[in-house]
Amino acid sequence: MLELTLNKVDSRADPTVRREADYRMANLSTAMAYDILVRGGSVLDGTGSSPRTADIEIQGGRIVRVGECAGARADRTIDARGLFVAPGFIDIHTHSDIGILVEPTAECAVRQGVTTHVIGNCGDSPAPISEKYRELATRRFEYYAQAREWNWTTYAEYLDFMAASGVGVNIAGLVGHGAVRTAVMGFEERAPTREEMQSMKGHVAEAMNAGAFGMSTGLVYPPGCFAATEEIVELAKVVARHGGFYASHIRGERETIVDAVKECIEIGERAGCPVQISHNNPKYGGIGKSPEIQALWESAHNRGLDVLVDNDVHTDFGPPLSHALPQWTQKLRTQDLVSLLHDPAKRNEIREEVHADRKPGAGYVGLLVHDRFDRIWLLRCPHDPAKEGLTIAELAARRGVDPWTAYFDVIVEEQDRAVGLFDYMDLGEIKSTLRHPLVMICSDGWVSPKDERTSATAPYQPCTFGEFPGVLQRFVVEEPVLTLP
Repeated sequence: MLELTLNKVDSRADPTVRREADYRMANLSTAMAYDILVRGGSVLDGTGSSPRTADIEIQGGRIVRVGECAGARADRTIDARGLFVAPGFIDIHTHSDIGILVEPTAECAVRQGVTTHVIGNCGDSPAPISEKYRELATRRFEYYAQAREWNWTTYAEYLDFMAASGVGVNIAGLVGHGAVRTAVMGFEERAPTREEMQSMKGHVAEAMNAGAFGMSTGLVYPPGCFAATEEIVELAKVVARHGGFYASHIRGERETIVDAVKECIEIGERAGCPVQISHNNPKYGGIGKSPEIQALWESAHNRGLDVLVDNDVHTDFGPPLSHALPQWTQKLRTQDLVSLLHDPAKRNEIREEVHADRKPGAGYVGLLVHDRFDRIWLLRCPHDPAKEGLTIAELAARRGVDPWTAYFDVIVEEQDRAVGLFDYMDLGEIKSTLRHPLVMICSDGWVSPKDERTSATAPYQPCTFGEFPGVLQRFVVEEPVLTLP
């Protein structure tokens, strides 16, 4: 992994000084051997400028010069003629918080040119954790055998643990509002008391002082979905005082997406905080609303708000089937959820609650709201792999039951280990979003072990290993949705 650090002379300096500096740099190039020399590539520097042919000298893992290096020598020379050379990609929206501890090399990122992962998105970070709610907070670690070794409490302790393990990419962390709220209130469905609010502010301040780049929210997930706008504004003010930014998986991505974008922008403006709107593309039930939400971004930007948007380019997503159920079910232990779903009356109540959609869930929940079980595939069923590759509709037809029954049955049979593939976005909307100048590409993926790359039953999407090359192939080479630069 190479960190882009250009040692260049300030363009405002005296021309004589610049010429002398260039002369010294030229002499330096001929006097020493570099670790790596990249020759003759078309350099895309990330500024939007046209590509230029240049050589790149690398020493000690850092880029020390970009320009004509005719006399330079290196231990390794790479002929880049006919190729594009670019700085490492920044993946602004990932969930590598735990994966980076399990697979610190982050090969899945490095192999696709990604050198920075922004973690802690959607309100979910591994810290802070309080002793009172440790069991609730750490359930999501259960998948990992190493979880018993992870005993941090503060955000600083989490970062120290990560640093001691070593990482293969740059990491920029966000403290998750969901983690902060859980540490103070668990999954309580109410507003915080004054004392609880002060405690949450303290956790956010601790994280920012420890090195967090900002705070994220996941307002369709518990416990973030239980928080009012005012609560988020107050915590975002703490972030603003520390020079951080606010990233949000907004409160609705389907029918209510316009109001949700308005709320996100309001939070940034009231808190005085830059805003990053996460994967802001309309999902099933809200498809067709792109022009409205793009107008909101532009209006906020024109008012002076530092607002940017990210978006992934896949039309599907692979969460556990249970994550599409009402938010309150996600605080249940596995055995309690399975027991609940054995009760036909409870199944009916859950189905009715999903259809009512009074507290919008994640975008993929729209497929359940509209009974589109033909667009939900079974991606991973570890107890019965024979089900994998079928849609819920196909499985229901084979069994002679209705799709809701099949959906609940799979969760029970697989002991809540079933992962689905929800086809819930529109490719035309994605292309429209990608073209917008306020939008950057993200994977919404996470660092995963090397053996997941070719595993037919891996609970991961292609974005984990191929989001950025996929964008270049599909939307630059095959179809000119984007250009270089």
